[in-house]
Amino acid sequence: MNNLKMVFKMYGEIARLDKRIEPVTVLCALINSSKPFINIYFSAKIVSLLTLGAEYKDIIIYITAAVALNFILIFAGEFLEDRSERLRNLLFDRENFKTAEKLFNTEYDKLQDEHYRELIHKHEEAGSSRWARFPYFMWTTQVFISGVYTVAVSVIMIFPLLKIGFTKTGDSFFERPVFLISLIAIIAAMAVIMLLIAIRMNKSYLAANEAYATLDRLFYRFIDIFSDYKTGKEIRLYKEQDLINHIASDKILTDGEDTLRKISMRTAKTSSVVAVMGAAVAFGVYVFIGVKANFGLFDIGALVMYCGAFMQIINGIMQIANTLGKLAEILPLAKIYFEIIEAKSDREYGNRELDSDKIEIEFKNVSFKYPGSESFALQNISIKINANERLAVVGRNGSGKTTFIKLMCRLYDVTSGEILVNGINIKEYSKESIENLYSVVFQDFQIFSVTLKDNICAGKDYDKERLYECLNNSNVLEKTMQMPNKENTYLYKDIDKNGVEISGGEAQKLALARALYKDSPIVILDEPTAALDPIAENEIYSRFNSFVGNKTAVYISHRLSSCIFCNRIAVFDKGKLQEIGTHQELLNLNGKYSELWNAQAKYYVS
Repeated sequence: MNNLKMVFKMYGEIARLDKRIEPVTVLCALINSSKPFINIYFSAKIVSLLTLGAEYKDIIIYITAAVALNFILIFAGEFLEDRSERLRNLLFDRENFKTAEKLFNTEYDKLQDEHYRELIHKHEEAGSSRWARFPYFMWTTQVFISGVYTVAVSVIMIFPLLKIGFTKTGDSFFERPVFLISLIAIIAAMAVIMLLIAIRMNKSYLAANEAYATLDRLFYRFIDIFSDYKTGKEIRLYKEQDLINHIASDKILTDGEDTLRKISMRTAKTSSVVAVMGAAVAFGVYVFIGVKANFGLFDIGALVMYCGAFMQIINGIMQIANTLGKLAEILPLAKIYFEIIEAKSDREYGNRELDSDKIEIEFKNVSFKYPGSESFALQNISIKINANERLAVVGRNGSGKTTFIKLMCRLYDVTSGEILVNGINIKEYSKESIENLYSVVFQDFQIFSVTLKDNICAGKDYDKERLYECLNNSNVLEKTMQMPNKENTYLYKDIDKNGVEISGGEAQKLALARALYKDSPIVILDEPTAALDPIAENEIYSRFNSFVGNKTAVYISHRLSSCIFCNRIAVFDKGKLQEIGTHQELLNLNGKYSELWNAQAKYYVS
């Protein structure tokens, strides 16, 4: 019942994604399944007319009708098949779009959840390797409807024969109704066995695919590496060709070949069993029809029709069994899709709006553990960031600096303690208020393969004067003006072959310009000059106060020389706030900050 509910749920979702595909699929199945019956029926009629010595013109009429109907069905079938395939491709895109739309609006902490990430990964693999998602389901639906229709029409065509079969014509086993009953029972048993075989085969195929998915992942990872010119220098300088070849040979060729061999052997064995069963049933059918025909109970034309119809029953049963068996592969992937789409976030927002540009942030005894982690990333953090303040956050790698920022932006909720915005718990504010509160440049910022303008303005209608001002403040305006189409120039070559490749430093400047363009009351810069040369870095520092203006600014850096222009410096170590004060105050403490400062300063003393 659960599987049946899932099937109907899938049909409902497919109808919401595209209302056209289901009726086209049904019509396509009926049209294509009708072709054999046209030929069976007209062949039987023409044979009957020939044996009865009918006139030539009567035979020509049936031949012409058969040819005309075949032409119409072939034309309609090809048209609908093409239409169905295009709709399945479109359905695949719509399914991907809906998944992407869901992920765009999913809370950050949910995306970091290990189980949820695994669901997303399996969903992507289903699309790239097995294609066993909604389009595949609609294809199996078409085959299933074709099978049901084939069996139904075949039974109607042989119905007169069934009536004859239940009439005793002699004393031998083949002439009594028990033979037909036995034959029907064998066909029914064959259908059940074929269904069980198909289910087992598809479960086995799915399990083998799961094993092969890891190799698939490795293969596509290598493809990504090889196709990215940026990695070419690493491969050559470190002579990694042999290492890559070794991994590829051992994993993809050896293990992959072994997995594919197992899949092929299972498929061959099950196909052989099905073929033998089909041949045995076909033999029994021919014996039954031959015995009845031998008594003159129907003419040779009917013999042709009954033989053809009985064979279509077997064909229809095989189609039904195979498609039902494929549900063992389809349903688990459908459940993954719905689990992704229907995932709910535990995050709750209030309805309070921020009505002031003067923003004060306070951490009150905040501690935080990442999901699934046993240790605290931050512990007992208490700090107040005043409005219009410049706060530098420093510390060694892994000290908790970036985690501190993620909590401030409410990408995660605190494990204990609270974060206050203007004296009110951050959880009481609306989602829009929190999103509008910060302009952030993270270490792992992303520049997209779209126009420079869209990268800065996020695709919205833009203020050209303001855009140029932000580009100037982030020291990338000159580079922009040198581009072929200025701010309308595409970056990278993924979308536009004439796109401009930019360096890491230029990308970082664009990320900074994007943060400035957003014009939020709080600016957060996480290592914003890490990819810049010293001169470019100095230019950014010299303009820092002017382009931040009266905003609150939080500045994370490993380069302590860049912290001097900040009002205060917060020193993190091992997830704790160790020290806070001005540059001179912290030096006078002769503590952690002084240790870090002196470790760096000695390299700048001649």
